[in-house]
Amino acid sequence: MDMQEKYRQQLDISYSYHLAKRMEKHRTNEELGYRTAGSKAELATGEMLEQEMHTIGFPIIHKDAITVDAWEFERAKMTFLNEKGEEETIQLGAYQTNFVTDGPECYSVVYAGRGTLQDYEGMDVTGKLVLVDINQRDEWWINYPVYQAHLKGAAAVIAAQTGGYGEVDERALNAQDIAGPSNAPAFSIARHDADQLKKMLQGRSEVKVLFDASTKVIPAQTTYNIVGEIPGKTHPERRIMLSAHYDSYFDGFQDDNTAISMMLSMGKTLLEIGYQPE
Repeated sequence: MDMQEKYRQQLDISYSYHLAKRMEKHRTNEELGYRTAGSKAELATGEMLEQEMHTIGFPIIHKDAITVDAWEFERAKMTFLNEKGEEETIQLGAYQTNFVTDGPECYSVVYAGRGTLQDYEGMDVTGKLVLVDINQRDEWWINYPVYQAHLKGAAAVIAAQTGGYGEVDERALNAQDIAGPSNAPAFSIARHDADQLKKMLQGRSEVKVLFDASTKVIPAQTTYNIVGEIPGKTHPERRIMLSAHYDSYFDGFQDDNTAISMMLSMGKTLLEIGYQPE
């Protein structure tokens, strides 16, 4: 039997699946997940993956320290009286910015369309939560309306993705990387929940909500690239490199747990069949 056939027979897809699921254990936000770079959840996951490399039997394993601006997103919830007069609490996503409340605090929510300078004409949004619509594929990236709201004195932007990226379901939360200052806070809201707030705002300039959030950017934190190697027989100084990231938004199963688990499964199988690359 040649090595290719041995590899195919030994490959364990269920191992990959269950390792990807194990990576969901450590989370910054108990309900939504998140193990962003430099967070306690990411560091714990890295330690688990390093131990997994030892269990698999990689001959060489090392951790390379790198410095990052860590992000800890613990919670973001909004509570309000809906159109039926019933109290409702919704989950929000977050972007890598600073915003921490001391438990639920009262805020006014206003709607500013697409969040452009013209949308703010005649509006005072100082200290308020500004709801905006955004399509990051066809129009502009999240940092533009966020910084505009920041310049207007808003407490934070809450962005509803109305098109473009990640349009899975009207109740789905959306998140992308932000390219702006950490002191311009931003959150994301599902289209379904944003539509509720918009209906409540019809004929009114603002609505009152309770907002409970904790999202912190912590500069100059240490995290690690974790490397497992199977050295070559004749050219050990040369490398075939596979890489994937173990930080994530939400549970990260598709992005990027499955890539991590695929790589470790490949290494595990190669070691089990005794294959050493050239």
